[in-house]
Amino acid sequence: MDYYVADIHSHYPTQGYRTIADTLLNMYGWIVSDISVWKSMKRLGIHGYVRKQKSPKSGGLEHDRFSNILNRNFYSEKPMQKIVTDVTYIKYKSKWYYFACYLDLFNNEILDYELSDTFDNFLVMKPAKRILEKAKSTETQILFHSDQGVQYSSAGYCNLLKSYNVIQSMSRAGNPRDNAVIESFFGRFKDVLRSHFRYWKCDNLPEVIDDAVYYFNYVKPIRKLKRKPPVQYRLEQAV
Repeated sequence: MDYYVADIHSHYPTQGYRTIADTLLNMYGWIVSDISVWKSMKRLGIHGYVRKQKSPKSGGLEHDRFSNILNRNFYSEKPMQKIVTDVTYIKYKSKWYYFACYLDLFNNEILDYELSDTFDNFLVMKPAKRILEKAKSTETQILFHSDQGVQYSSAGYCNLLKSYNVIQSMSRAGNPRDNAVIESFFGRFKDVLRSHFRYWKCDNLPEVIDDAVYYFNYVKPIRKLKRKPPVQYRLEQAV
């Protein structure tokens, strides 16, 4: 088994022993215990990337226009029901880029995203509109949850969501745990960009971002999704 563990690690060096065990199941149909993979990695002298935990922050006030309707209820019964969004920063070749992402709480799938060197309202509005256009044929009431950032509070963004009959929810001020799923996702996403894709050495940042999004949607298994990647899980649930 060491050969297969080493091979998976060489392709995806950020994966820990649990994720490698899930990858073995998806790739080869092998049911291997976590401890067996851990022992194999120990023999090989390899390990995944361990994130540092941040200290919790105290809660703040509700937004004066939009309440925290999500209220940390991160469970979603079906796709396109609860969507969380945020913006993170990526420094590339001495310049800052902004990555806006929309994540489906049903399966942690990246529904859409935008990368730009300009931090304006279009950064969050463009991917939101693409998602809502795709969702027009569904009868599901959609909830969008974000922090209280100026882009998410802007008239343009709020009117866009209202025009599609979207419920808008906002975290309390200074409380990242109200949007914990995407906060955690951004940490893992940037870990993979650094450790696996080594993005700062690449010539094309948008291309690397596309590859990383593909990895999270189609390759990386998630244990709560029956050890399936997000898109595979969604498609299997629809059958």
